[in-house]
Amino acid sequence: MTNSPYTSGPADHGRPPQPGPAAHPGGPTAAPAGPAPLSFQYQPHDPRATFAPGQPAGPVLPPPPTFAQRWGFTGADGRPRQVTVILQSLWLGLAAAVLALVIGLAAASGAFSLAAGLALGLLAAAASLILIWAFARERLGRFGLQNPRHPVYIGLGILALNALVGLFSVWKFVPALVQLAAAALVLVLLFTRPARAWLRDRNQPRKEKEEERRPLPGEDYLAGQPQQQSPWPGTQPPPGGGYHAPGGNPPR
Repeated sequence: MTNSPYTSGPADHGRPPQPGPAAHPGGPTAAPAGPAPLSFQYQPHDPRATFAPGQPAGPVLPPPPTFAQRWGFTGADGRPRQVTVILQSLWLGLAAAVLALVIGLAAASGAFSLAAGLALGLLAAAASLILIWAFARERLGRFGLQNPRHPVYIGLGILALNALVGLFSVWKFVPALVQLAAAALVLVLLFTRPARAWLRDRNQPRKEKEEERRPLPGEDYLAGQPQQQSPWPGTQPPPGGGYHAPGGNPPR
């Protein structure tokens, strides 16, 4: 914030203030003393200047979110606490899915079990990453589905399927329980009131946003525009906004 160029005092710093008419003998009676008029004085901007309390210091923008706030490790302004817990649960489910995948690759006894465990583990990890990205970037409405919850259901279903398969293995039993608990917690928090409001306000489908920007089919766009004056005196423009000559037929 730059300093104000208008300050009280003489316009020229090198010129002393001139005495008023009352200083000269025989001069007219001076007017009562008042505040000095404002004159222009250049004052360079001082970035280290301090402001007195109570004086406006200009608009203060909030700091950008940190990496931990953006990706849900910690809370962020404008994001409900339930959504932050959902992100943390998804990160926990992703870690459990990766751990189960590593254990499954190490304990696989045959080619079929190795391929099936690898495919399902990679699918569960990818679904968790996509959900984390969608929640952190508020892009759940970009999947083309009418309800923003539907992609969450699909991702949680893949995560739960990977967990159910892992329950039958002694080595992957604990990571499977962690995945089931994370999926259940996300599903419960998804129906809380703050999370539903966040989904409705921040994750609208792309088609609905485009329909809000353009008029609906059959809607007269010029209906809400100010009517223009007719170029012919004594005639009024038709409701559609076009003009026709006096006495002539309206355009079709």
